[in-house]
Amino acid sequence: MKKAGVGFILVILFITVSAENCKSEKFSTAGFYNVEGSPREVYNFNPGWRFHKGDVKGAELVNFDDSKWEAANLPHGLEILGENGSGGRNYQGKAWYRKQFEIQNKEVEGRTYLYFEAIMGKCKIWVNGNLLVEHFGGYLPIAVDLTDVINPKGKSNIVAVLADNSDDTTYLPGKNQSGLDFAYFGGIYRDTYLIQTASVHFSFPELSKTVAGAGVFIATLDVNGNDAKMEVRTELTNESKKAVNATVKIVLEDEELQPVKEVLQNVKLKAQAKQQFSNKLSVNNVHLWHPDDPYLHFVRTEIIINGKIVDQMRTRVGIRLFEMKGAEGLFINKKFYDQKLIGANRHQDYSYIGNALPNSGQWRDVKLLREGGCRIIRVGHYPQDPAFYDACDELGMLTTTANPGWHFFNFKNPVFEERLYNDTRELVRRDRNVASILMWETALNETPSQPDRAMNNMHKIAHEEYPFPGMYTVTDHQEAKKGGLDMYYHGDDENVNSFNREYGDGWEVDNWQSQNAMSRVKMEWGEKAMLTQALRQAKELNDRYPTPKVRIGGAKWAGIDHQRGYHPDPFWGGLLNGVRLPKYAYYVYKSQYSADYKVKGIKTGPMLFNTNELTQTSPKDVVIFSNCDEVRLYWLGELLATQKPSTEKAYADMPHPPFVFKNVFDFEVIKSTWRTKTKEIEMIAEGLIDGKVVIRDVKNYPEQSAGLQLSIADEGMNLTADGSDIIPVRATIVDPDGMKKVLASEYVYFEVDGPAEIIGGKFNMGNPVKTEMGIATVLIRASIYSGKIKISAFSNGLKSDSITIESKPSSLKKLFDEDYLKASIKPSSNQTVIIQKDRGDMPMDVIELQKELKQLRLEKVGKEQEIMELRSQLKEH
Repeated sequence: MKKAGVGFILVILFITVSAENCKSEKFSTAGFYNVEGSPREVYNFNPGWRFHKGDVKGAELVNFDDSKWEAANLPHGLEILGENGSGGRNYQGKAWYRKQFEIQNKEVEGRTYLYFEAIMGKCKIWVNGNLLVEHFGGYLPIAVDLTDVINPKGKSNIVAVLADNSDDTTYLPGKNQSGLDFAYFGGIYRDTYLIQTASVHFSFPELSKTVAGAGVFIATLDVNGNDAKMEVRTELTNESKKAVNATVKIVLEDEELQPVKEVLQNVKLKAQAKQQFSNKLSVNNVHLWHPDDPYLHFVRTEIIINGKIVDQMRTRVGIRLFEMKGAEGLFINKKFYDQKLIGANRHQDYSYIGNALPNSGQWRDVKLLREGGCRIIRVGHYPQDPAFYDACDELGMLTTTANPGWHFFNFKNPVFEERLYNDTRELVRRDRNVASILMWETALNETPSQPDRAMNNMHKIAHEEYPFPGMYTVTDHQEAKKGGLDMYYHGDDENVNSFNREYGDGWEVDNWQSQNAMSRVKMEWGEKAMLTQALRQAKELNDRYPTPKVRIGGAKWAGIDHQRGYHPDPFWGGLLNGVRLPKYAYYVYKSQYSADYKVKGIKTGPMLFNTNELTQTSPKDVVIFSNCDEVRLYWLGELLATQKPSTEKAYADMPHPPFVFKNVFDFEVIKSTWRTKTKEIEMIAEGLIDGKVVIRDVKNYPEQSAGLQLSIADEGMNLTADGSDIIPVRATIVDPDGMKKVLASEYVYFEVDGPAEIIGGKFNMGNPVKTEMGIATVLIRASIYSGKIKISAFSNGLKSDSITIESKPSSLKKLFDEDYLKASIKPSSNQTVIIQKDRGDMPMDVIELQKELKQLRLEKVGKEQEIMELRSQLKEH
């Protein structure tokens, strides 16, 4: 194993594809989008790390021997967990990361930065043995200037990171995980970039103390019809040893990157100095951003010296104006928003991988919830991944951002309060250009004991950092009144806008020890439990609509099942489960969109979901969720009825109540019908609008389990060959005609061939996987190399299936040392899978055959030994 240090020959690999502009890039990098040919170079720094769980003396030193550490690509979450990662099952403590790399400076006086989107807990970062940063807090970015300690091109460098996610009351959230309603998890669990700039460049907000500035800050000042007034603030830093005359060029571009407005400003910048500049733009006939029409512009900013562009980048922006007008309600772009903002809360974790969810997973979460009837996501209880906000912007999902906090304020140590204020500034600086953020949760969530002065200080800081229209601070109404915040969570003031931050769960809980409730249902509990949950949630949802305009909406707790710190069970009250399969309640929400509602990027239109699964445990009443005027139901070839939605009072205020067909299904009828063969055993539901059938659903009675049927749950997001991207693959148990068997309880074993791997194995039941409602989900992770990937699924006694996908190259260049990566030890979390593949790439039923053959061979050997003994006896005679 080669150690880092001068004199070793390195192979540094840059993998990229032909240049692509940001129209094809879904996700921002360090808050901006790269420009083709820009002098500002951005590298994907995620691949090629090594990792050790635990503390090691001297691991920050350049010549430390990390040859026995595991390979790791970021995002990385310390460990692969089981489906249930709640109740403190996750690791808490110190962990180390190291990476070897070589820079590619184009300019002698250029600057090199590392940008970490988040490192959980407290961390220290060394480069070439030099401690550069010590950071406290696990949800906000860290920018590190490496320039003064980096080795020149052609020589190796070592970055070492000590990450510690153990309990610590001196920084946010502060509360011990054992008392927390979510889990910290750990690691360098978001993206990392290496960024190289010229000596004169736009500053990093994380490295500047300029209030309401640094980097590029874009605000909408006013709109009038389709005309808008904007302000663009840019901060330039001159790291060279001489003053420069420069031109700042600002170009507002449409979504096709065509210029809309251009501004030039000549500036003089002193040596070793920062300076901020402001430009106002008036644009006519511009396409505004709106949640129902989420049109996005770009602002291209350039620094030009002596006719040469020395720095250039794009910032994506939605031109929009939010106004809270008390009793008149919410106004967007000077028009009353006539829809209740109904949505859900979201925690960021995912089954098996904890918080280490790649960008595509963030995107899928937003898309699934947006398609599922959510107009808003209230984040719980910390700033979410930048890719999450990128998706919200593009899909028209209104959202929030939040200071990390839950039920805790440290009165004993003043450093906690200092860090609270610093986090507030960093929060606003990171998220100020996000179009979809409607509310800023600056005060600590559900913490009545936090001082009034602290809440007021955070409120003031937020407005200092965002001194433009559209900044609305919010927390629970009693605390908001004391702290002078702009909005209330809950509340009954007819002149102050409010939002129901959480509904649909807590009042049902039996007690806070057991925490059982019919609002919390594990998917594997089946049809009856999920239907009960869905109808209860329908009643809860119904109560959101008749509230006055001052109450702009509410968010269900929660949108997705998530892990918890203080309780051994995950929260099971989501619309989606941990691997993002929809429960019945999901369709309650989805059915509330009007059939003619359209938003770019999501699937809408007439919908119909029949909850009856035609099994021996199915209820007699058939409940259907639909946004149609009427539903027509056929059973066993006969038309039963054409009905309008339920008129039950509990559903009277929602746009589209459930359809309930009483006493329809009877399993005893199936028992007598199948023998006669005179009728098709099927249930047909048709949705009608204005008397015409617009959607049709057919459910057949499934026969015996016969095989597996694979599908890719990609939500339109291709698998990217960056070493960390993940895609869920579903294996459905089906009968001979391809009908899903929801009661099938099978273990499905998956194999992958090609540049990818399966996350987990027998140790966490990530492979093989037990079915829920007839479906088993496996997570496939791409390697750094693109190509075709064949995924196969097997279950003993059932017909296997396979499907082929292709991972696509990333448009962002990857920076890593190939020799260092290849010599790294394969993570132990995947060794189970490797062992299984070493058994001959065989499915379970073949493995069973192998066992039988082995036994036959043993029997054969035994018989041969008996014959040899008989021959020996004959010879003796």
